[in-house]
Amino acid sequence: MVKVSVFLQKTAELHNIDLQYPVPEYPEGGHSYKFPMNADRLSDGQIEEWLLFFGAWRGYLSHKIASLDSQHTILSEGFDVMLSIKIAELEKQSDKRLLKDSLKGLALSEDDQLESLRVRVIGLSAELKLLKGRLSLYESQFETISRLVTRRGQERFKI
Repeated sequence: MVKVSVFLQKTAELHNIDLQYPVPEYPEGGHSYKFPMNADRLSDGQIEEWLLFFGAWRGYLSHKIASLDSQHTILSEGFDVMLSIKIAELEKQSDKRLLKDSLKGLALSEDDQLESLRVRVIGLSAELKLLKGRLSLYESQFETISRLVTRRGQERFKI
């Protein structure tokens, strides 16, 4: 039977591939911020700071999501392979036909590695959902500030 360690090794190999490219560091600054209610009042310098702030977080989160997504893909596919093998073994051993959900539950209850892998996949799925939501927020706010820059540029050009 395939072991969880095979899939964990593949995620480590992905990490090594990732390290061959520049990796964004965790952006500087606080863990919270107050988005301006009236961005029109911001100075050009403040606008630039906001663009850099959201740009840094977009880049960081895009990298983090790509890294976690690749791990999720390997571990999720690995889980599916291991579960299919375990279910096939259980079906072979049984004299009666069991429901698919029953076989899945039985497989997970009998194999600690399989259960552990499933919990890890669930955790990665939840973390990805959270980070994608945060990335969407940063992109939306970046675009808001970017539109302000465009509008100011057009107003200055008219003068």
